Amino acid sequence: MRMQRLKKTLPLLMVLLLSACANFKHPGAARSVDTGKPAGDEAAAAAKEDDALLPKAELTPEILYGVVAGEIAAQRGSVGASAVTYLELARQTRDPRLAQRAAEFSMFAGLLKETSEALTLWMELAPDSVPAREQLFITLLRAGKLAESKPLIEALLQKEPERAPAIFVQLARLTSRQSDKQAAYELVQQFAGRYPDLAEARFALLAVAAEAGDQATMNREFDRLAQIAPAWDLPVAWQVDRLRREQPDQAIEFLRRELARRPNAGLELKLAYPRLLVGAKRFGEARQAFDQLLPAYPDNPDLLYASGLMAYQMRDLPAADKYLRQALAAGHPEANFIRYTLGQIAEERQDAAAKGWYEMVGAGPQFLPAQGRLAVMEAGDGKLELALARLAPLGGNDQEKITLALLQSQLAREAKQYGKAYELLSKALQRMPKAPELLYERALVSDNLGNIGNAERDLKLVLKEKPGDAQALNALGYTLTNRTGRHQEALGYIEKALKSEPDNPTILDSLGWAQYKLGRLEAALKTLQKAYALLPDPELAAHLGEVLWKLGKKDEAQAVWDKALAESPEHDVLRETMHRLGARR
Repeated sequence: MRMQRLKKTLPLLMVLLLSACANFKHPGAARSVDTGKPAGDEAAAAAKEDDALLPKAELTPEILYGVVAGEIAAQRGSVGASAVTYLELARQTRDPRLAQRAAEFSMFAGLLKETSEALTLWMELAPDSVPAREQLFITLLRAGKLAESKPLIEALLQKEPERAPAIFVQLARLTSRQSDKQAAYELVQQFAGRYPDLAEARFALLAVAAEAGDQATMNREFDRLAQIAPAWDLPVAWQVDRLRREQPDQAIEFLRRELARRPNAGLELKLAYPRLLVGAKRFGEARQAFDQLLPAYPDNPDLLYASGLMAYQMRDLPAADKYLRQALAAGHPEANFIRYTLGQIAEERQDAAAKGWYEMVGAGPQFLPAQGRLAVMEAGDGKLELALARLAPLGGNDQEKITLALLQSQLAREAKQYGKAYELLSKALQRMPKAPELLYERALVSDNLGNIGNAERDLKLVLKEKPGDAQALNALGYTLTNRTGRHQEALGYIEKALKSEPDNPTILDSLGWAQYKLGRLEAALKTLQKAYALLPDPELAAHLGEVLWKLGKKDEAQAVWDKALAESPEHDVLRETMHRLGARR
């Protein structure tokens, strides 16, 4: 990014430099005509005065070539080489502009030695240049040369007292990075002691005190800043940033305390407090903190947005709907995300407005999810073809195409149109024949169709692309267990999957089912009980109940089934199991 900014400035700078080279005098050049008229405006007079200070050197082909070569090299990315070229030209011509240019290129290239040399030369050639002096002390501090920087800082504070705030902010930024913490601390103490009522000086002192481990000085300076600069947020934000990475609870407590004595703090700093609470997953406190800000900032879109999302997190759907609508009306930039979230809220509230919100989501990251929700709603209304047609033309890249194909397959499967699902996936696989997600989904559809050969083929293709994938190993093992007599082979695949994910309840279910098929009823019961405790799913309930039934524990089996049936009365596997075994329904 830094290089991009540099390149954008080069054409203009090149023109300026080449035009400046006109100030170099050829021995035989014609003199200007002295008309004897008074000078023009003050700017013209100043320009003549500056011109008088420039060297009267011959513009040789070598100098001109050096300037052009330096600019071209920089445009081509060789900024370091340009810095060296300009530094040599500046030494040769004694032109402060070329020294300045050498310093600029050196800084861009990160060449501290060359930057220091160029800035030193620039100061020598233009002793009154404040930018040269300031850039040199910054460079020296970056290089850890505290002693050398001290007289420069001293001179700047004396010559440019109005720049003291900016100088102390630079000191806060740079001295805190010094390897010699104590020397940096002493340097800043010397200067800051002269400015007891300057907020930036207090900030510089507390910044370097933090690095030196002087908590007492930090506390004292924060107390002082709360008195002399209660509306200046930077020092508090700086300390919060330091603490939040390593000591988030301390960051929260520090900010709470500072805000209590800084009633005029900016909204961004005030918002930082509940955001820290969100990061710490203290959602109840975060929501309360956001809501407490609303009376003072009722139309602030960021606050309304945050309050709406927190209400949604806490499942307060009416409040979430209210605040997010207000954030949208107030012009919050995340308009599409808000519309999508309002659609989700409306869906959860079984509100017909959900469709309208999803339809208003425009181009961007939320567009495909919104179209997906619309397709789900259409399929749920029995309009599968309309839903599939909505999704068909969407998706710009392979990953989006895969996601959409999976959704289309899911909708077709839920409508029990397994042939349609297989067709959609096969079409997608023509474009992306090795996509593991599509192969895995098609294997599941093949199982639904009773085509176990195709299911096994696709799952083995998945494993070829993703060797050792636990999900594919489990699916292959379960399919062979459930649909074939190859139970021992199936057990091998499942045990491999279990090594990767030993507490995965679906893999444990497959293991228990394979053990049951192999006649190991007691082992199967123990495994399935563990799986069901982790995931009380109706299909797991069907398997656990069947093992209990076969072990003669029919009352226990019936109890497991009854509970699962109450929660999932239409579950196919559960109902088929109970019917096959003659259980009460």
